[in-house]
Amino acid sequence: MKIREPHNTTVTAGNPGELLAAVPHLIGFTPQSSMVAVHVDLEQQRTGTLLRFDLPTGHYDDFAAEVARRIEHGQPDAVLLVCYGDGGPPGARAAPRHPPDDVYLGPLPHQEVVDRVLAVLAGGPVAVLGTAYVDGGRWWTYDCDRPGCCPAEGVPLPAPGVGAAADLEALMALAGRRTLASRRELEDAVRGPSGADEQAMVEVFERVDRELAAEALTEGVEAVRGRTLVLARLLLARTAEGGPAPTDDDVARLSLGAADLLVRDRFLAFEVADPVAWLGLLTTLARRAPDSRAAPICSVVAWVAYQQGDGALANVALDRVQFIDPQHTMAQLLRDCLEGQVSPGHIAALTREAVEVADRARREVSGAGAA
Repeated sequence: MKIREPHNTTVTAGNPGELLAAVPHLIGFTPQSSMVAVHVDLEQQRTGTLLRFDLPTGHYDDFAAEVARRIEHGQPDAVLLVCYGDGGPPGARAAPRHPPDDVYLGPLPHQEVVDRVLAVLAGGPVAVLGTAYVDGGRWWTYDCDRPGCCPAEGVPLPAPGVGAAADLEALMALAGRRTLASRRELEDAVRGPSGADEQAMVEVFERVDRELAAEALTEGVEAVRGRTLVLARLLLARTAEGGPAPTDDDVARLSLGAADLLVRDRFLAFEVADPVAWLGLLTTLARRAPDSRAAPICSVVAWVAYQQGDGALANVALDRVQFIDPQHTMAQLLRDCLEGQVSPGHIAALTREAVEVADRARREVSGAGAA
């Protein structure tokens, strides 16, 4: 089966193990205690959208209904359902290592959850091609309940550097991305400062906010916006060249600028030669912005990440925004887009169109004022 990565490049998986080994690279991190639904286009024989869910500890019926709703909303031809353990061997399933053919070792972990999801999807528009459990570098299938049919110790995933997963990893490296070890590591990419560091940045933001207000009074808001955009391009060039990190004042100016809707829209549709460097600069700003001021820049990180096909980073950035401000309009809109499986390309096109409309309106207002 062909595996489609976020920028529509494809690699070919020669067997189920290669496909399962590729899933973390498609998500952006190695999932744990998760269910992943892999959409499949049967005509093209290739994967599509991936949906990840935290496995529940209860309320299985509610969980199954939500998984089915999200899957069916994307209208795939079929799905593969994969559960991930917590990173270790699945206990009793691993022993004895070579049981007699007539010994049945019992259900796999999360069997009940998988059964509930299968029951809700049964008879619906989306077929289930197969199910699997992955943990400790091995995989098992939920589809087999016959004694002696499958190895009790599971089937090893392909070794690192081998097969479709290696091909995907190489493509990601060319795009400046890497697969992280866990979702926690991904969350750290946009986690703000704490303790004394946070208080220090709060004071910097308050001072720079006063300075920007004074500039706006003496020189006008457009002058402030212009300087902010010039600074963004300067720091982007430095980031692309591996130059020094932004100063605290730089972080504050750009992060506060993102709260201005016109500047924010410019950030969302920035025409850049190195989109990876731009997203890297934005995440740097998010990591250094205190929670009290971080929602605007984190929403920009989420939007730009999603446009670049990095749904995992977009999700953790949105989590931080909605923790800070549950009613944040832009975050709610983008969350709806992610859950509705709107394509990153469509989001990028809408962003460019919105900025063009805003530019035309501003020019018309300026022209009317001059007349």
